[in-house]
Amino acid sequence: MVEGKILISIITPVYNVEKYLPQCIDSVIAQTFRNWELILVDDGSTDRSGAICDEYAAKDSRIRVHHKENSGQADSRNIALRMARADLIGYVDSDDWIEPDMYEVLYRAMTETGADISVCGYFTSYTNCEKPSCSGGMTAVYDREEALKLILDDKVIKSYLVDKLYNRKVIVADQPGSYYYEDYATLFKWFDAADRVSVVETPMYHYRQRKGSTDHDGDPKKKYHFFLAEKERCSYLTRNGIFPELHQAFAAKVVRVGLREIKGIVRKCPPGDVSDHYIKCIKSELGAFLPVRIGSLGFFRWIVLKLLFLCPDIYFFLMKIRIRDKRKVRNAVNLYD
Repeated sequence: MVEGKILISIITPVYNVEKYLPQCIDSVIAQTFRNWELILVDDGSTDRSGAICDEYAAKDSRIRVHHKENSGQADSRNIALRMARADLIGYVDSDDWIEPDMYEVLYRAMTETGADISVCGYFTSYTNCEKPSCSGGMTAVYDREEALKLILDDKVIKSYLVDKLYNRKVIVADQPGSYYYEDYATLFKWFDAADRVSVVETPMYHYRQRKGSTDHDGDPKKKYHFFLAEKERCSYLTRNGIFPELHQAFAAKVVRVGLREIKGIVRKCPPGDVSDHYIKCIKSELGAFLPVRIGSLGFFRWIVLKLLFLCPDIYFFLMKIRIRDKRKVRNAVNLYD
C-alpha cells in the first residue's frame, strides 16, 4: 500500500442530519485503513449539516465537501462518484456509522480474493437494541452467476449500497434520480458486471432505523416506487436474457411485491385520492405480469390476486382487517427520531 495514496473514495450524501452527522464522519475518520477520501455532498440542507461538513473538511484534508441545491440522494451520489479520485468506491449514509476496521476488512477481502465487490454484514440499529445480520466471520467467494442470484434473492446479500466496497469498473449504471429505493433498482446491475464477489460474515455497518425514513413511513409513493424497482429488476433480466429459466419466477415475484405494496398502502397510508392513485398504478402495471400459476404465488396469494381484480370491495375490506401479532408486540423495537 502506497503511503498517502487515496485508494478508497467514500461517498456520503447529506441532508438535514445535524443530529447524527458527527457520529457518521467520526466513524470514517477512525478507520484503521487510512488511505481514503470522504466526499460529503450537502443536498441543500436547511439545518447545520452543511456547516458541519465544512468544519470537518477544514480539519482533515481527506474530506471534501460539495454544496448544491436539493435534488435527492441518488443525484448526490452520482455527483460524488464523478468527483471520486480512487478506483474503489464505498458508500456511507449520513445518519449511520461504521466499525473502525470496516474498510480494512473489505479492502483485504477484495484484494486477497480478486473480487470486484466485497460485502460485509450489518447491524440493524434501534434505540433499544441492535440486530446483527450475521456472525461467524467466515469469508465466502462467489462467481458472477452465484452472486447475482444471491442479490436478486435479497437474503444472503441484501440490496443495500452501504455495506459494500466496489471496484469502480462495475458501477455501470447511475442511480435513478427522483425515485426511492434507487439502490434496489440499480445495485444488481453492478453485480451483473462483477466477475467475483467476496462476502465477509461479520457485521460492520450500523444501519440506523429512523421514524419517517424510506422504510418507516406511510407514503404511498414510496411503496409504488419499491414496486417499480422490483419491476425494473424483472424487465432488465428479461431484456438481457439473464437466467431465462427463472423468468416466470421473477414475474411472479413482481406480482407478490405488487400485492404486498397495495396491502401496505391500504393498511398503513392515509386513505384518499393519493393512496387510491398509487393503488391504481400498481394494479394497472401488474397486468403485464399476468397470468401467473397458483404454484408460483401460493394458493392464498392467488386468491387475494383474484379478489383484487374481480371483487375489489371484498379485497379492500379484508385487507383492512389487522391481525394482532403477539410476537411483534413482545419483540418491539424503538426507532430513532
